[in-house]
Amino acid sequence: MKLLKVFEGISDRLRENGWFIDKPESPSWWGGALSPEEVIISAILVQQTRWERVTEAVVKLRRSGLNTLRALAELNPVDLANMLTGINFRFTKANRLVEIAKNIVSIGGLEALSKLSDDDVRGMLLSMDGVGHETADSIMLFALNRLTLPISTYTIRVINRISGVLYGDYEEWRIRLMSLLPKALYEYKLFHAGVVTTGKEWCLKGKPRCSECPLHNQCRLARLNAGKG
Repeated sequence: MKLLKVFEGISDRLRENGWFIDKPESPSWWGGALSPEEVIISAILVQQTRWERVTEAVVKLRRSGLNTLRALAELNPVDLANMLTGINFRFTKANRLVEIAKNIVSIGGLEALSKLSDDDVRGMLLSMDGVGHETADSIMLFALNRLTLPISTYTIRVINRISGVLYGDYEEWRIRLMSLLPKALYEYKLFHAGVVTTGKEWCLKGKPRCSECPLHNQCRLARLNAGKG
């Protein structure tokens, strides 16, 4: 809970990194998305691409009326790729987006997907090309408002440095951290936004900026580094 309070206090830095604190069920947490479908689209586009580029691409799709799964499902992947300038691996991602859109539309769209169990939703997402565990859980949490927690490399680095704890595989990290958080959408979304922002801004892989980090009072590594000084 202390971490969540800190994350609320750095809402401006979260926003600079593409995270918008809002009502629990709002899609705008994820890069200011206007709909769950935009969350899904940008979750694919953001892989190995800067948020700024993704935002520009989503705005372009929105203006062209191509920010829905039904519209993408009917689009030629090459035509979509030509619109995704600035997106790394845009032809691969265009193919993936069109296929993902077709798969979801074929079962009845997001309305039908939302009626499936968490396990079935995760299984369907993971069966799609380009959707790994972190992307699947991001879509479930931020687009479908399911209580699950994406685990990124930032999550592992930040929590390990704060607590000294190192869990096992992806699933163990997800289950352990979910057990420590209040089971609510707001807290899950805020936690993910906060640890990713902390990992990008202060808890750097090579040389962490502990003295500047808003979590330094809660962090084991920051205390150790301060002692060395």
